[in-house]
Amino acid sequence: MKLLTAKKRKIAIVFAGGLGDALLFVPLLKELKKKQFHITCIFYSRDKNHCLFDESLFDRAVVINSKAALIAFALMNLKRFVNFYINHLASGRLIYFAGLLSSGRVARTGNSSSKKSRSVKAIPVETDLSDAEQNLRLLYTAANARIKDISSFFFPHPSVDRSLVKALVANDYYVIQVASGNNTAPFKNWPVQNWLVLVAQLCDEFKNISFIIAGDEFEKGYAAAFEELNRSNCKVLIGKTTIPELFNLLAFSKGYIGLDSGIMHMAVSLQKKTVTIFGASDERLYGYSKLDETNHHVITLPIYCRPCSAWKNANTSRVSDPMKCPDFACLTGIKVADVHEKILAHFDLGR
Repeated sequence: MKLLTAKKRKIAIVFAGGLGDALLFVPLLKELKKKQFHITCIFYSRDKNHCLFDESLFDRAVVINSKAALIAFALMNLKRFVNFYINHLASGRLIYFAGLLSSGRVARTGNSSSKKSRSVKAIPVETDLSDAEQNLRLLYTAANARIKDISSFFFPHPSVDRSLVKALVANDYYVIQVASGNNTAPFKNWPVQNWLVLVAQLCDEFKNISFIIAGDEFEKGYAAAFEELNRSNCKVLIGKTTIPELFNLLAFSKGYIGLDSGIMHMAVSLQKKTVTIFGASDERLYGYSKLDETNHHVITLPIYCRPCSAWKNANTSRVSDPMKCPDFACLTGIKVADVHEKILAHFDLGR
């Protein structure tokens, strides 16, 4: 294969979403690396996603914290890139403008714009592709964008440090997350009362195993309730860990139990087994059980109106906005006993 000239191998990718959304770019980064593209990752998000990625996945990382800094970057890199990649989360004229200044062409997934332009490529929405596969459409045709192996999501050379974990826990442990979406997405969150019952039960059954309750600063309101469980093997770290510390906690854990979240995607990237409760969000877009059911188990309730939270193919038979659901039945209907049973079976506990 004839290699493109250095000029034509320069690609910029904008990371404008949360932690999980950033990790769904890993398969695309790997494919670009295979083809020897020079990759510049532009981290334009309030989430500190850049700290997870290393030079095995890109050639240059740029962290941008303001609109002015984004335009300054574009002006300093006029027509530097052959393509400027953005996905459906990177909306707004400013990002488009920065892309047009710094590249020959802006390519965006999920773009339904009717405007025709040589400098803007709209990647059509493919209804049967996952979010990670939709990202791959920036590079490939729909037929070639399908992910066939879970290893596409694995970090090639994760940088981990066990010393960060030793100070917290000495025995085997699982990481549990009890809230998702920065605690602003009730349609993703299983009732906290259910989590309290489940965690207490697990702690009492497996006293030689620790259960670490993790989460970000937006979920601190849940911490007190779990501390009041008064179980020595329940360690509550909600809002107490940085992303690198959480990354290391997952790296040396026995697995992840929780919700559709960035921590779930992080666990997968570190080759950890997962049990994930999906409420209104679509496991076909964001889950991994289809690729590797042995290691990634999804719990859903077969209810007619889900999944109603999705940027494509949302089920609007009951509500057009998941925040307006009157009862979040897809979550409240999932029983503690069923989740407990699935956890024990999936992680082979108590045998």
